[in-house]
Amino acid sequence: MGDTILRVDDIQKFYGNKGNLTKAIDHISFSVRKGEFLGIMGASGSGKTTLLNCISTIDTVTSGHIYVEEKDITALHGAQLADFRGKKLGFIFQNFNLFSKKTALQNVMEGLIVVKKMKKEEAERIARKQLKNVGLLDHANHYPRHMSGGQQQRVAIARALAMEPKLLLLDEPTSALDPELVGEVLDTIKKAANEGYTMLLVSHEMSFVRNVATRVIFLDGGKILEDGTPREVFGNPKNERVKEFFTQINRMEE
Repeated sequence: MGDTILRVDDIQKFYGNKGNLTKAIDHISFSVRKGEFLGIMGASGSGKTTLLNCISTIDTVTSGHIYVEEKDITALHGAQLADFRGKKLGFIFQNFNLFSKKTALQNVMEGLIVVKKMKKEEAERIARKQLKNVGLLDHANHYPRHMSGGQQQRVAIARALAMEPKLLLLDEPTSALDPELVGEVLDTIKKAANEGYTMLLVSHEMSFVRNVATRVIFLDGGKILEDGTPREVFGNPKNERVKEFFTQINRMEE
């Protein structure tokens, strides 16, 4: 498998009970190599967030397997699962999920101290470095309520990157932001991509995905309809549903 970081093997995800099941993920398989930036596209309800939730183990797959560095994470539970989440995954949510009673610096330090068992001095050094990388070192002692949404999301990204994750998962990281704040967060994500992080991004920011992702998959009805370079998927999709989607998007933009 070489430098394959993530392998998703024929996963399905159902919600509901036996009498009323909804299939959110329908036999999806793909792999991601180290350093790839995978953009995950599709209309609302196509299974994008569910896919990220399954990879992050927030949701449990109904069938199939997910491997990170060839370790079957669908078989993990308890302390092993917590250790995997803390040390291998970074997850950037739509709504920041910062600790409201901790400063930006303390938010970034928290995982380093609690999960990685670092001494406070070392954790602070790394946290300050990451805050500097996202342009917020001067906000180190600010609480979330004193920061804009864009600043809070950049702190959340700094917190994730401080843990040096093998996989960084981003679920609509700009959707809760005012339009004028979107750019600063996208710039931060682009910088992380340029530093070689392996990233999976769910986003409706079409131009950003087209210009920054190294690969794109398009989901519909819980299935992968397209998988290729941004030029292939955006510019020359083979599937009729995907062609229709981008035609409608282009019409709206015009």
